[in-house]
Amino acid sequence: MTTEKSNESRFWADQLASEAKPRDGKHVVGDAKTPSGRIHVGSLRGVLIHDVIYKAVRDSGAKAEYVYRFDDLDPMDGFPPGVPEAFREHMAKPLCDVPSPEPGFDSFAQFFAEEFRSVFEKLDCRPTIAWSSSLYRAGKLNTLIRQALEKADVFNEINARVANVKKEAGWLPINVVCPDCGKIGTTSVTDFDGKTVAYQCKDVKYAKGCGNSGRISPFDGNAKLTWKADWAAAFVLHGVTIEGAGKDHYAAGGSRDVANEVVEKVFDYPHPYNFPYEFFIMGGRKMSTSKGVGVSAKDMGQSLPANLLRFLMTRYKPNTAIDFNPDGETIPRLFSDWDRFSDIYFGKAEARDPDVPRIFALSQIGGKPKDVFYPPFSFVAQLVQIPGVDVPQAMEKYKGSALSADERKELEHRMAYAKIWLEKFAPDEAKIRIVEKPDFAGLTQCQKDALNEFAGVFAKEKDLNVQAEAVKQICEKNGIKINDFFQAAYRVFLGRDKGPKLLPFLSALDSGMVARRLTLQR
Repeated sequence: MTTEKSNESRFWADQLASEAKPRDGKHVVGDAKTPSGRIHVGSLRGVLIHDVIYKAVRDSGAKAEYVYRFDDLDPMDGFPPGVPEAFREHMAKPLCDVPSPEPGFDSFAQFFAEEFRSVFEKLDCRPTIAWSSSLYRAGKLNTLIRQALEKADVFNEINARVANVKKEAGWLPINVVCPDCGKIGTTSVTDFDGKTVAYQCKDVKYAKGCGNSGRISPFDGNAKLTWKADWAAAFVLHGVTIEGAGKDHYAAGGSRDVANEVVEKVFDYPHPYNFPYEFFIMGGRKMSTSKGVGVSAKDMGQSLPANLLRFLMTRYKPNTAIDFNPDGETIPRLFSDWDRFSDIYFGKAEARDPDVPRIFALSQIGGKPKDVFYPPFSFVAQLVQIPGVDVPQAMEKYKGSALSADERKELEHRMAYAKIWLEKFAPDEAKIRIVEKPDFAGLTQCQKDALNEFAGVFAKEKDLNVQAEAVKQICEKNGIKINDFFQAAYRVFLGRDKGPKLLPFLSALDSGMVARRLTLQR
């Protein structure tokens, strides 16, 4: 068996783990998401990338923690589809203060965050969860808020120099929750006197302010740092040593450049090891949680097995864009790739890419890989469409031996997902139906003779390799190509020129029906 990790491994996460510097003998891998609506599958990429890094750090022998932040004190600044129109009155309020669209949750943010969390935990990502609202309201950021306000001139200098953004005189990097209307996205803040700040609640593009103004303490959850300052503060609060972000944050003078300078010059903390990662897109479209663009993580989690979804995210380097379109043969190919990586991991096949064993090991859910027979997904998808077929029995014929308990479980798993694929994503040519009345008129006499002769072999010999050798000999004897034999058989059984792998397919059907068709009986 190939080892999970070797000294020669070039896997990107292992390289990163060796380059990043711990703090106080420990690494903290960080990531975050604003739960502003149903979270799309693209957001899983950040979760998985950071989880793979966390596990690579841990495998290196270093102490490690993975902290995932839900920024639920952010304002509701977009209106996702599917949310009742009545929720528009909550625009610009903190997401943690907007009611849940369904009962059983404390807030709008918690409803969507927990839905997303349930998906990534199935992928074996189990970070420590940090809720922004809880941390602010418990006073955990009070010291950092004070530092940011007292060094607002430093923050503004960074904004102007790095991002070429100049704020109005007296502007402070914080938004307070208006005590009159409860909105946070509509307030602008000036004049910190050491205990309170002055604020105004005024209209913004997506919401109306109430016009209230006054002074309020910015501590204990009354306010939240503006997002670049908040990002930098989160690094300090959690002791983050490694955190990447989507490539859109890495434009020159962009949010990551600003956050890196803020964390060092305002909060006196070294910026974490950082790296950009490409987007996970669907059919060429970048996704958005607040705008509802793209397939949700929940939907994709119901359409793909958790290990395959983790595998899809793990196998590509962060700087490689993933354009995943589940339609057509994409999902069967993903299953085939998983099976191939398994063979390579267990030394049954060779790989050009030395990272394959490491990728396969880090794609596992709940333990180390098991050396089992994986039933070919495409064949499973064919079998589940044929009435009366005993799929486990047919798969044992294909394998050539009995299925183990783990293999039977995997077969049941793939049967369930094959039905989902056939219903949602499969092309028409993947859908098969045995024709009731085969048409023999289009066959040549040589094709008819070959089918008839093979009927005798099929009745006596169940070994697929022996059957395959017999087909070659029969075709030579009758002067036809093997493709002509296959075409004739597909027409007799399916009424078309192409189909699934013929011999395993025939072995799964009722033997009496197969014999009648091969001897050209209706």
